[in-house]
Amino acid sequence: MNKTNKLSVLRALAVAALVSAPVGLSAQELEFAVHVDPVISWMGSNESEYRGEGAKAGLDLGLNVLHYFADNYAISSGLSIISAGGRQSTDEEHILVFTSFNQQLAPGTEVRYNISYLNIPAGIRLQPDQVGYLTYFGDLGFDIRMRIKSTIDVPALDIRHENARTELYGINAGWHIGIGIEYELALDASFVAGLGYAQDFFDVTKDLEDVNQLDDRTRIRMFKIRLGLKF
Repeated sequence: MNKTNKLSVLRALAVAALVSAPVGLSAQELEFAVHVDPVISWMGSNESEYRGEGAKAGLDLGLNVLHYFADNYAISSGLSIISAGGRQSTDEEHILVFTSFNQQLAPGTEVRYNISYLNIPAGIRLQPDQVGYLTYFGDLGFDIRMRIKSTIDVPALDIRHENARTELYGINAGWHIGIGIEYELALDASFVAGLGYAQDFFDVTKDLEDVNQLDDRTRIRMFKIRLGLKF
């Protein structure tokens, strides 16, 4: 089994495990929250030849569902759209493969990745009893990310918004952790604020053997500021 097939199997198993995790829980109480989270994302490789050239600003927009199975514990899930990516270069000359052409890059050329994902989280939320108008919480879990759109910019060569489907995997999985507070408002609603971190399990970029791209594992890391409304 080649590397691409092995990665596909691992990704499929991760998706199956995450999707099946909440199945079978009997509902005691459901709560919903909408969020608009500023995101700072960057890319990191396990190979020293690749280097990060900076972060990318984005957003995480979506809906969270909290399924309480005890007073202070809930299954957290939902759906969101994340814009993420990063900036990266390599010390070696290499070739990028786009849908309509190939482009050779000199060593040190910065490549900017712009990726939109459909994100499906599944986690456990823990929170103590409410104190006054405030409730504190923590959330830890896993994510499935399916690519909606991806483009690449190479500023030095005036390449802008070029389709990156051939260079990037279409599905990934990762983990997340977050902490925050809720402030109770009128009309059975609460303002939500917090901080979070997320990271991929698997490689984001393909290592195309037919153009001798360097074999590495590049993953996206994200820092999020949670801003939302729970009802």
